Parts: sequence; C-alpha cells; structure tokens
Amino acid sequence: MEKQIKNKKRMLLYSIFAIAIGIATILPLSYLTLSVAGETQNTPFFNPTMMYITAIPHTETLYDEPYVTTIYPNGTVIHSEIPDTGSINVCMCYDITPEGANLKNVDAKIEVYNFHFYTDQGSILNMTHSVAIAGSVPDSNSPNGITSAIAEWNSDKNTYTFADGTVYDFTKTLGYVEESVVCYFSTEESTATRGHQIMGGGPVLSESNGEKTAQALTDLRNAETIYVDVTRILQVTYKHPSNPNTSSVIATTPTSNDVLCHIELSELDNMGRAIYENDHRNDHEKFLTIEAPMAFIP
Repeated sequence: MEKQIKNKKRMLLYSIFAIAIGIATILPLSYLTLSVAGETQNTPFFNPTMMYITAIPHTETLYDEPYVTTIYPNGTVIHSEIPDTGSINVCMCYDITPEGANLKNVDAKIEVYNFHFYTDQGSILNMTHSVAIAGSVPDSNSPNGITSAIAEWNSDKNTYTFADGTVYDFTKTLGYVEESVVCYFSTEESTATRGHQIMGGGPVLSESNGEKTAQALTDLRNAETIYVDVTRILQVTYKHPSNPNTSSVIATTPTSNDVLCHIELSELDNMGRAIYENDHRNDHEKFLTIEAPMAFIP
C-alpha cells in the first residue's frame, strides 16, 4: 500500500508541473572558499521575461474527487488519498544578452535570480533560479580534446561543478535558500536556440515535509493576494586554469538587487489555481532581431 501511495504522489507531481527539468545528482569533489567582489555588476548576462506563474493552494482542487482510483488487472480497486499539498511553479524565459554571450575572457557565466512570494501578512517563501552558460575548455582525457567548462550541476545542493573539479556552492554567498532550480546551457545549445532559454520549476508544499514547508503552505492557503518580486541577485564567472600549475579564477559579484518584475495573483480560477500568464512572443522576437547576438565568442 505504501508503495502504491508513493506512486500516486509521483503521478500527482507530474500532473502539477508542465515542464520537467533533468537535474544531475553529483558527489562534490571539492568546495571553494568564495570571495565576493566589492563592486556591483550592472551589466546583465540574461534578459529575463516571465512566462507564467501557477500557485495551487490546495492540490485536491485539481480533481473531482479527493483521491486517486487505481483498478488492478485482478479487479482490485484502490482509492489512494491525495496528499495534503500545494505548489508554486514558475516559468521564465532567459534570453542571453551580448554581455552574457561574450565568453572571450572567461569560460562560464552564472546569474542567480530570486523570486519572493509574500502577502500583506508576510513572506511565503523565496526561491531562486540559477542560470548558467558555458563554453569549452581543453581536456586531454576527452576524445576531441575539449570538455564543457561546467561539468555538473545540482539543484538539491545548489552547486555547479567546474571542469577543474571545483564545486561552487552559491548558498555560501547567499546563505540558506528555501527552494532552488539550477540550470545550464552550452554555447552550442544557446546558438541553436538563438539564446532563447526557457526554464521552469518550483516547490511542492506539504504539511509533512518540514516546518518551513508546512508554514509556507498555510501562508499560501490564507493569502487573499499573492505578491511576487523578481530580482537579479548574483553573478559568477569562471576562468579555467591555463596550465596544470595554475588555479581557476572564480569571481562572485552581488548585483544591484533591483526589482525586475512585480506580479500580483489575486483570483483563483475554477480549478483553484492562481495563475499569471504573459504572452512574451512579441517581446522575444524584438529582442532577437534588435539586441540578441547571432554568434557566441568562445
């Protein structure tokens, strides 16, 4: 029975999220002691456009019945109760700017965005999107002599592993992160999509998944209006070692923290969801034809 319930929960999560992002789970090789640059960086690596936000205070409102029915080949009928959960799902388009695409002096760039969900009564939760673009660096062990400057990335640990084995943990700069999504694109992928990167994800909130998550679920359910502020909070660059006797150079720069986007979610639809949707196609086409680079500099 427990296995059946777990399977139903997994099916439930798939029904909530429209975008699935594969995350590589890694075992860190080493951790870097970070030094934060003193000057604020005002030149963005990405040009973000919100595509949609979906907040679901009560998961069970998505269904006609408060349970999932499974009928087995032998005729057995099982009613599995829908877990007491809610969710928040954010999808953003990140167009790479000319500054972000310029990898002439570095081998990888990372930009971190914060999404603060709150009400008139206080904060619900903070989540981050960490977006990276990486070029190729020499690798004598690779068949073609090169490898990606970013070897692995991990949302659970909030880390990137660079080609020299250094693990960058951005929570050592930001502190505790309630929820995060980590994503990486190669220059080849970005060229193929003309710098148009779509990234989504968010937390599933459950009363049984820790005190912070349970409180966030309660705050989400009690909210009459949900406010969302999106800010760019951190930039990171990585320069691969030029030879085995030198070290990589990683620079961490806090950004200006200006609010890039403010959104209000105040009404639930007939399925109990609070939804924000933005048709950004016209803005995207304008960005591609006027501002976006057509090639990347390795």
